Amino acid sequence: MAVYRQLALCSRLRRMRTETDRTQKEVASYMGISQAAYSRLEKGEIEITLQKLFVLAELYSISVEKIVSGI
Repeated sequence: MAVYRQLALCSRLRRMRTETDRTQKEVASYMGISQAAYSRLEKGEIEITLQKLFVLAELYSISVEKIVSGI
């Protein structure tokens, strides 16, 4: 993924989490990963898989398209 797009997605993930008053630990637990791994996702240190995007879409009750729209 292009660096710009990766950073935009990271920013969106962080914003979605904070706007819903969730902690990294809560989101990570829902995704079945560690808090450290989720933190790395938000920082752009690792890329998110399509499977994990679907899990996040379910958590936030939105579509994957909404998560990646405009990125």
